[in-house]
Amino acid sequence: MTRKQGRLSYIQYSSLIISTMIGVVVVRLPKLAAVSAEEGAVYSTLASGVLTIAIAVAIAILGKRFHSQTIMEYSTLILGKVLGKLFGALVTFYFIIVASVVLRDFSDALKGLLLKNTPLEIIMISMLLTVVYMVTNGINSVAKVTELFLPIIILSLALVIVLSGSNFKFVNLRPTLIPNFRLIIKGIPDLVIAFQGYEIILLVIPFLNDHKKVIPYTIIGTGIPTILYTILVAMTIGVFGLETTQNLNYPTISLAEGITFPGAFAERFDIFIAVLWILAAFTTIGNLFYMFSFTTVRLFGLKHYKPFVYILAPIVYILAILPQNLMEIRRFSSITGYIGLGVSIIIVGMLFLAWISGGKRERKNA
Repeated sequence: MTRKQGRLSYIQYSSLIISTMIGVVVVRLPKLAAVSAEEGAVYSTLASGVLTIAIAVAIAILGKRFHSQTIMEYSTLILGKVLGKLFGALVTFYFIIVASVVLRDFSDALKGLLLKNTPLEIIMISMLLTVVYMVTNGINSVAKVTELFLPIIILSLALVIVLSGSNFKFVNLRPTLIPNFRLIIKGIPDLVIAFQGYEIILLVIPFLNDHKKVIPYTIIGTGIPTILYTILVAMTIGVFGLETTQNLNYPTISLAEGITFPGAFAERFDIFIAVLWILAAFTTIGNLFYMFSFTTVRLFGLKHYKPFVYILAPIVYILAILPQNLMEIRRFSSITGYIGLGVSIIIVGMLFLAWISGGKRERKNA
């Protein structure tokens, strides 16, 4: 697919960022924050979000400067051919691993919550086949699906937060409101992983209709998950308390279970939220699948990515099925998060190098 055939609006651009960030992790984020940062959970979540916004803006500035190219092309201009190709390989490897981890994490959670008698392999293959169908229709198809589902996902999450207010106890949240900088910093490395997905910026900027408002829409795309995540963590701790939140496997679903309405709908509200969470996971996996398919093709200098989608799907399945238990999945996820941080740090360095080289050219032409 050419870029002319796949132009995106700014709304679609922000939607792609948000939907890639809000995915599987949303159902267990409060537990991750409570375990990693303890009493610093709320502030650490906010700090991780702000750090993510800063990194995303740096990526967007770099992407805007080379707006006709993706990271796979302009990395060779900044780092040189050899280092640029190595970095491109690292980015591709990162996207493949993240897609595998998210697929496995989602499938395990879905089996535990809704499909206890369904084999894990069937859940994973079903999700992969659906995602492959969507991705082979191009970036516009991915963006349109995202644009359709995203308002429903955000509204449902906001609904859980608002309706849980009746169960909120300020006394539960109070211990987390006194800033403890040691705990806040301690939680950031694990919590930044929860904000993965903003890296889609690396690939989609060239598909925009224009590039004048890339920065504000990048802030919107990363700012909305930051606000939702921070409020979600605060609400969950306010409802259950810190210690209980640390011991819940899927605190967001537990939050939904505590919401009561008159009538039968109330009894299955948690199932309703779980179904909407499946939509969120679907868009995340779909976006990630597109990302690594695209980068793989660009890495090898090929024009068409669609044939590679069918080749790469079994690789993702094999990598996803490898972890033997939940602990291995979490370990795998943590390693992936640190690779992602490494990629982001290199990109910030590339922005600095591009700025220096641009300044030198301007002085030379003056």
